Amino acid sequence: MALDATTGLGAMTGARYIESLKDGREVWLDGEKVPDVTVHPALSGIVHELARIYDLQHSGEYREQMTFVSPDTGNRCSLSWLLPRTMEDLKKKRRNSEIWNEQSWGQLGRSPDILAPHIITLYNARESLSAVENPHCDFGENLVNYHRYCMENDLFLTHALGDPQVDRSQQPQNEQREISEEEVALHVVEETNEGVIVNGAKQLATAAPISNETYVSLSATFVRRADPRFILAFSIPTNTPGLKALCREPVSQWAGSYGHPLGMLYDEQDSMLFFENVLVPWDRIFMLYDAGPLLQRLGSGINFLGWPNLCRIHQRMRLMTAVATLIAEAIGVIEYREVAAKIGEMVTYAEVWRHAMDGLEHNAFMTDGGLMSLGSMSGMNIFFAQTSARMVQLLREISGSGLIMQPSENDLANPELRGFLDKYMRGKGVEVDYKSRLYRLAHDLAVSSFGMRQEVYEYWHGGDPNRNRINLLNTYDQTDMIDRIKDLVSRPLAHG
Repeated sequence: MALDATTGLGAMTGARYIESLKDGREVWLDGEKVPDVTVHPALSGIVHELARIYDLQHSGEYREQMTFVSPDTGNRCSLSWLLPRTMEDLKKKRRNSEIWNEQSWGQLGRSPDILAPHIITLYNARESLSAVENPHCDFGENLVNYHRYCMENDLFLTHALGDPQVDRSQQPQNEQREISEEEVALHVVEETNEGVIVNGAKQLATAAPISNETYVSLSATFVRRADPRFILAFSIPTNTPGLKALCREPVSQWAGSYGHPLGMLYDEQDSMLFFENVLVPWDRIFMLYDAGPLLQRLGSGINFLGWPNLCRIHQRMRLMTAVATLIAEAIGVIEYREVAAKIGEMVTYAEVWRHAMDGLEHNAFMTDGGLMSLGSMSGMNIFFAQTSARMVQLLREISGSGLIMQPSENDLANPELRGFLDKYMRGKGVEVDYKSRLYRLAHDLAVSSFGMRQEVYEYWHGGDPNRNRINLLNTYDQTDMIDRIKDLVSRPLAHG
């Protein structure tokens, strides 16, 4: 039976989102089951921050920029779920993604805007999915129905793609595995009239404890499987029986009053997902036993995944550059040649990224599936995996030792200390309050456990950078230049 989208309420509100998380989901953190993720101190910050942004969809300022009218129900739906059919649609989706990332300072790698493009990419491949026949369902039809269901309910999705990091010595990347699969990876154990029963685990599901559903599939690294039981893609609610989410150590909690403006609000929480005899209904399955459609999609060059991540990266670059500039001004080093050059390097990365985004939009094209795709972004994930770490390094170098030693809010408020702070910890033309808070923002970006988690995330977010470089090399057309060089060296080179 197809998922019913007729009762959907359209674009999410903050109150609806918070209420949707109180569904009996099984979330574990530090050895204990979390009874309510909306009030747990490690999770409540981001839950209420997302609720705030969700409410913007209904505000007078942002309603037209973040929503559209559903042709089926008349609901106002999030532009994240709009199927782009024109250049104007792409521009609208870009602005929606810009707002999400402006509001969250580019810190959310898994905002509610992120997974919609993944589902839209699969929607574009619906005919290929339908071509893999199954007596229980039509996979392409399932995907179309699921997209409509998500759109009319504005669901927050995460994804889980990777295998558990147990023993990868026998897992050749980018190759067909010749060995038997180890059954820690997610796999089908039984088919029933209702669906398939799956066991195993998936990593790394960012935001799983605070999302509505998880889209489960295969990573590009391990898409070629020796055993068809391990080939499947589906989406299920977070509170599905038998599904457990194990949280990592939170980076949103901190003793004292030092202040972590980003970590407190944007700790997305990454999770391992354990599947213990989980039933996946037939109407929620998009791929089973045959990886052909996924391989075709990965090699198609079609790009619906761009705007949310591209806008996030641009905001992250701009934030780090602006913080570095303000710190250089606050300690009187903005005129130093080497400091100005470092900030100029950061500006260069931000500008190159902006130009690349405009280029993707300029090179948009209509796909065979009837949707508009942004142009190729084949090298951009690799570029940011490299430059993100460089920008953090530059912020550290510009900030100097002040990143380590700054007073807390309680220190600032203590009259016994305040005179010393005013004298010894002020900046150039700025009070100690301003300087310390600015530095603590930089600390959150470049030194704190939150900042380090962000940097690890950015490096791996687009997949294994080495694999991506190899794939880029293998698909990069150098024929014209190589032919010219071979022609050049086929004759004696000119000499004086």
